[in-house]
Amino acid sequence: ISPLPFCSHSYYQRMATVRMQFDHEEEEDDYSGRAENNRGTDWIHALEAGNFITKDEKDEYRDISHRANWTLSSCKVDGDGFGINELLSDNVDSYWQSDGPQPHTITVEFPRKTDISFLALYLDYKSDESYTPNKLLVRLGSSVMHLDDEFEQSFTEPVGWQMMDLRRGSYAKRAFVLQLQVVQNHQNGRDTHIRHMRVIGPSQSRFNSVARALVTPLIDPLDFDGDENGDPILNSNRHQMEAPVMPILTRQLKSMKVIR
Repeated sequence: ISPLPFCSHSYYQRMATVRMQFDHEEEEDDYSGRAENNRGTDWIHALEAGNFITKDEKDEYRDISHRANWTLSSCKVDGDGFGINELLSDNVDSYWQSDGPQPHTITVEFPRKTDISFLALYLDYKSDESYTPNKLLVRLGSSVMHLDDEFEQSFTEPVGWQMMDLRRGSYAKRAFVLQLQVVQNHQNGRDTHIRHMRVIGPSQSRFNSVARALVTPLIDPLDFDGDENGDPILNSNRHQMEAPVMPILTRQLKSMKVIR
């Protein structure tokens, strides 16, 4: 794989590149021995410290960044690189630097509809000053052309992990595409630095594959409509499922752990 920086990559090449960086992280929970500048995997502690999750919920979330295709609106190409590899590396000394007009964007496209709970960004105003984002906009949707849900957040001289809660109530949002827009920098700076970016989702989808397998043969698909996210909701104008089916289905669903 080429060591040169890049601003976009095909899906399969992207997966290969990022998996080299993330495979060793999947089961790693102890960060006490990590070097101080290797901060790319300690986002989970920031979630807990920010009271987004409890200590008991730590295993219910994981980094899903490596599942997606990443595209940058621009990136600086001088020196050792300032692109996607740097954005997704563990080393906080590396970073993405844009090289173009605002708004700067990072587009994350998943191959299938995906549960997304948080967006984690590592920002460092002390080092980056006017390159540090001040106002961000996150948009979610079914495609780059259809980004309907918007989340806006502002920062004041941030240092460390900054979390954007994208959940709907306590449930993850479901989308094919997430796009981050850097709308404004501190001190009206033009280009931006983001040292880490991670997309965080639940360890297990609330639409469990076992539940889908149980339900699908038992119901008429016309019994269900879709909500604004395309998730199934019961059509009240249609007939209900026959009574003998429900006790069996209920017992099976209760036996499964439901993850938000």
